[in-house]
Amino acid sequence: MPRLHLMLPLLVAGLCGLAAPVSAEQSDQVSEAVRIASGQNATIGLIADGPGSTDARIAADIAQVLGDSDRLRILPMLGQGSVQNIADLIYLKGVDVAIVHNDVLTETMQSGTIPREASVQYIAKLFPEEIHVLARRDVARLNDLNGKIVSIGAVGSGTELTASALLDMAHVTPNIMHNTETIALNRLRRGEIAAMFVIGGKPVPLLQAIEPGTGLHFLPIPLNAQIVDAYLPTSLDHERYPNLVPPGPPIDTVAVGSVLVTLAANSDTQRAKRVNRFVDTLFERFQQLRQPGFHPKWQEVNLSAQIQGWTRYPEVAGYLKKDQTDNDLRTSFDSFINQTGQATSGMSNERREALFRDFLRWRGQHSGP
Repeated sequence: MPRLHLMLPLLVAGLCGLAAPVSAEQSDQVSEAVRIASGQNATIGLIADGPGSTDARIAADIAQVLGDSDRLRILPMLGQGSVQNIADLIYLKGVDVAIVHNDVLTETMQSGTIPREASVQYIAKLFPEEIHVLARRDVARLNDLNGKIVSIGAVGSGTELTASALLDMAHVTPNIMHNTETIALNRLRRGEIAAMFVIGGKPVPLLQAIEPGTGLHFLPIPLNAQIVDAYLPTSLDHERYPNLVPPGPPIDTVAVGSVLVTLAANSDTQRAKRVNRFVDTLFERFQQLRQPGFHPKWQEVNLSAQIQGWTRYPEVAGYLKKDQTDNDLRTSFDSFINQTGQATSGMSNERREALFRDFLRWRGQHSGP
């Protein structure tokens, strides 16, 4: 990913810079709240992407479901993209957990910007975020962008890194421009640029709101071995974007994974205790996030999914081990029921408890030393 060296200075120059919506005074208040968090209440600073992003919506969902005045308080923060979010997680007080793109996380590790094992650890693999390439009417293919002006997001954002990498893999060389999504869309409408990149979980509200008759449309992303190895093939359909995708076959594209990460910390530190409580509550209440009213991308989240090459946060590993133990216990219980010929339908709670005690004794007799 050749453009990373252009973004790395942000990891130094932006270390003291928090997301624009949070003032310096508010940042101090966040740091103080985190510093004193202990006992019956813990405060977690959760940084996501900017306003209107899928990640920001996901962070708001987490704050709503996990927030508990007696145990845990979540403070969502609007960040400046995955690259800066990683820097803020490592260096900025008050940031305990971050949502970042998987390819940004991998690239920063491979470049040596962050240590591979000793610093950033992942809590959960979240969901894929689709790459949308929105273009003018006269641009039909990705190759048509050669030599044309294309907006690939703000400098230092995850969108910039992903778009740069994808264009390089597709052997397309446009003239790059850096704008926020709202500014880029206005410039695209006026014909000042040929296309823009938007990365977010479909449907992206900004793109859904585009009225019919603009002539704007999504470009298909042609797949090659390098792209398929780095990203997940997917599509954009008429149902999600009726004003941008005509009825019929969907538009081929790819998606980048998003990840919930934190920092490695000694188990006896206040930071570890806060994050442990966050993890505990996430696992306890995860099914609530999959209910109607929350972002539909929660339906695609599997908390047990792994990311190759990265270390899982220890508290999560403990939960996954417990889940495996529970699954093994269920399998053993089914074997016990089959061997003893017991029928569980219509059974009273007292009888169930007695049967379970019998099962535990049976399991102890049939297990190895």
